[in-house]
Amino acid sequence: MRSLIWATLYSLLLSNMVWAHSTSKDAFHIGILLYDGAQTIDYAGPYEVFGQANYRLTTVSEDGGTIASAMGLKVAPDTSFDQDNQFDAVIIPGGNINEAMESPELLQWIKEQSKQAQYVLSVCNGAFILARTGLLDGKKATTIRGAFDSFEKNFPDIGLVKNKKFVDNGKFITTAGLSSGIDGALYLVSKVDTIEKAKSVAATIEYQWVPEGGYIRGMMADKIMPNLGDLPESIQFVSKEYSYGSLEEWYTAFQLSGDVEIVKAWLSEQMKENPDWKKGQGKSIDNKWVYQFSDNRSVLQVDFIALSDINPWVLKFSILDQAS
Repeated sequence: MRSLIWATLYSLLLSNMVWAHSTSKDAFHIGILLYDGAQTIDYAGPYEVFGQANYRLTTVSEDGGTIASAMGLKVAPDTSFDQDNQFDAVIIPGGNINEAMESPELLQWIKEQSKQAQYVLSVCNGAFILARTGLLDGKKATTIRGAFDSFEKNFPDIGLVKNKKFVDNGKFITTAGLSSGIDGALYLVSKVDTIEKAKSVAATIEYQWVPEGGYIRGMMADKIMPNLGDLPESIQFVSKEYSYGSLEEWYTAFQLSGDVEIVKAWLSEQMKENPDWKKGQGKSIDNKWVYQFSDNRSVLQVDFIALSDINPWVLKFSILDQAS
């Protein structure tokens, strides 16, 4: 009897799940751009969201031929640019974007589609592709954290937003890195339908979606993280040990090789140039520095670990929200 009850419940659960996207011509139709080097999660994450929302989905590449994703996954698109498709929304994933950015055919396809599409959504550094079309000029956008400087340099007419997972300009929506595409896709569902439907889709795919949530790196870690690309010549960057956290705390550690005292002098100058941080009085010792942020909430702790004749050694940054 118990087995029968569980089987019945399981059947009910499966009956409520969407196993394929809609094929109805009346369904909201989304075109997902594919190209060699596209990041898998950038298009697969939104694909799952929109499929669960029961939208109609079509994958598109320039010639309709099989593409190889950034990590080697091969995908056969549904159609090509030559086919007469007009979509309600277009998704532009990021990844290895250099060739895509230089393709006149690809950029023109986006421009043509955007004339009638209700929405155009870029994911991660797919924002660079969308920006190259000129369609984001005078608007605000975001992209993956590691590309912030490059984006600002290459597209000065676009206002870069660093603390949001997605930025909405009405028709044009851009998202931050990787899984942020899922957040952007859920947000698009809320615009096309309702916030309740978007939350239901998030629950179905077991994704903890916080619509009003910010981009953790931009809101926390990027308050101050020295650019290790500017290290003194005598110091060698070995590796990043880890980088993780939340809105209350963030931890990043790097392996470096070279004279610790040179790094201390270099870092001290970097911190002096940032008006938002001040050295904590009476809290710092030689191998552990503490800074107070101007908001009187955040504390930055810098640890110089395993200081001896052994190289490499570890430089660790901890940002803590002392008000939490």
